Amino acid sequence: MTSTDLDSAPPELRDRLNLLMGVRARAIRPGHLELAQDVGARFHDHRGQTILGSVGVLADACPGGSLGSSVPEGTGMVLSQLSATLAAPMPATGVVVATGDATHLDLDAGMGLASGTMRDGAGTPLAVLQSRGIVVTRPRASADTVLSGERLPIPDPEPCAGVDDLAGRIGLDVVDALASGQIARGPLAGLLDLQVTDVERGSVAASFAPQDWMSNPLGSIQGGVLVTAADLMNGLAAQTLTATGQQYRILDLRIDFVRSPAVDGPDIRAVAEVVRAGRRIALIESHLVDASGQTLVRAAASARLS
Repeated sequence: MTSTDLDSAPPELRDRLNLLMGVRARAIRPGHLELAQDVGARFHDHRGQTILGSVGVLADACPGGSLGSSVPEGTGMVLSQLSATLAAPMPATGVVVATGDATHLDLDAGMGLASGTMRDGAGTPLAVLQSRGIVVTRPRASADTVLSGERLPIPDPEPCAGVDDLAGRIGLDVVDALASGQIARGPLAGLLDLQVTDVERGSVAASFAPQDWMSNPLGSIQGGVLVTAADLMNGLAAQTLTATGQQYRILDLRIDFVRSPAVDGPDIRAVAEVVRAGRRIALIESHLVDASGQTLVRAAASARLS
């Protein structure tokens, strides 16, 4: 089937979060998806740039959704791991197109593998994606609301930091100013209401509250929202290393979904730490944890400093 909107897509794709983020279907068949999302000011970080987290929901839906479309009706599958290797910067504006294909499915073992790509509107490769899914049997706790509820309103985006706010500052000062509110945190962090609380060179901590709009049909936070949070945190940790005029770019992300946070649960704490920093490449690990300190998500990334 082909489509320009998710209204005619299978229920696992036709949810309020995909619609809120502007994710639309281009092609759907068992084991294969092609989805697209327009990017622009709504999804920029504080620098006014599109990052992997800007299309986190798209990355989760595809190729992960290709696994969901390949299993028998009544069988649920969620991602346990997602990795993305970036080939080029995401476009500041335009469209990002993701394709995904289920490459291995073993229902007896309760797992499946999928791969995919992200490209810009001209077909230039942006990222290579890989996903691992696991079969789940828990009921869809919020399926009626998520799949057939009213569309979510699109919030007005928060501003990006001004050029003068960023010029002449080392990265640590920029992230400190984000934490204190002296510099605008940007639309993407504003969408999550990510509150930066602690900043040191090579280390950043923040928190955000689960919200209803983040829900998947199972009643937990959709994995793409967690990708967005982890990618934002990794980027801020990388920025604390930069000198005046120096830039950073996340090159890859591997994220393990350890435990599904509920949308009506307590605040989530996010911590990102640089584990090794060279002249050009920094390795970063981040964790999202619940109020008891239990790990929800573990992520690893590498960043280029230039």
